Formats: sequence, C-alpha cells, structure tokens
Amino acid sequence: MRTSTFALVATACLAVTGCQLPPARAADRQAAVPTDASSSAAMFQTIQKLAGRWEGRLPNNKTIVDTFAPFGAGAYMLHEEWVDGKQITASVFYRVGSQLWVDHYCDYLNQPRYTAKASADPSVVDLEFRGATGLDAHPRHFHSTVWQLVDATHMKQIWHVMGGPKGNVTVRIDFVRTGPA
Repeated sequence: MRTSTFALVATACLAVTGCQLPPARAADRQAAVPTDASSSAAMFQTIQKLAGRWEGRLPNNKTIVDTFAPFGAGAYMLHEEWVDGKQITASVFYRVGSQLWVDHYCDYLNQPRYTAKASADPSVVDLEFRGATGLDAHPRHFHSTVWQLVDATHMKQIWHVMGGPKGNVTVRIDFVRTGPA
C-alpha cells in the first residue's frame, strides 16, 4: 500500500522532533497556487544546499542557530532553530506535485503552512502563507518569509510577523555557515 506524502512527513517529523502535526485538510491537498515544477525543484535544491549549521543575530542581539538536515531518502529537509540552547521552531520542507511546501512548528504555539512562489532566481525561496492551525488561541504568527542563499556560506531570511502586540513587523536575519553540510 502506498503511503501519502502527509503521512510520510508526519511520521518523519514525529520521529525526528517529537512534534505533533495537525490533521490534513482538504485545502492542503489541493494545489492552491500552482508553481512551475522546475522552479519548485530548483528551490528545493536551494534548501538542500543549506544542509549544515548556520548562525545569525536576532534583533535582541541573541545568537540564533539554524540547522538543516535531509531525511526520508532526501525527499524532505528538516530545519530547526535554536536560541540559548533551546529549540524554538522546526520546519519541514517537501515537494507536493509541482509545489514546494513548508510546515512550520512555531514558538508562537501555532503551525503555519507555506507554499513557495515560483521564482526566476533559484537562490531565492519566497514562502507565502497557505493556512495555519492554532491561530485562534495564538494569533501572532510568521505570515510569510523570503530566504536567499547568497553564496555557499551566507544566507538571508526576512520574516513578516502578523497579529502580535507590536502590530505587523519584519525581522531580517543574516546567517553565516558555521558547520558542515
């Protein structure tokens, strides 16, 4: 019997991070915003190039450590963020048909899901909000993000936060690779 992509991601995420995944929704199984298959493949390859350890500075001057690791025979990428030795988020990147999807498990206690927009620049991964669970109890969330792999040792992330006490804010983090792929 063939296992669904969602079931594979759920099993892998539970095994690797111990997180709990929200149930699949019909809207998630349908292609909301089609992307070109070659564009999503190129963006996933960009995410695969991030394998390893990265460090950046948060606006509060704390160091954030991002790690990326392939799993599921390379079909998925696990992204974890750590601050002060504590894991604050985990994200799973994977392809569904011609789209690149991301499920994000957030320290804001919600679970946004993103779809990558097609990009002419394969070094840029532009993720737009597709939906979320937990927003009713925890409305502050990362609504969208743009990542750029500048070169083999530099990456930029721009996160757009909505629903928080400060209103909508943008957080930019410049990362440097500090560990092997």
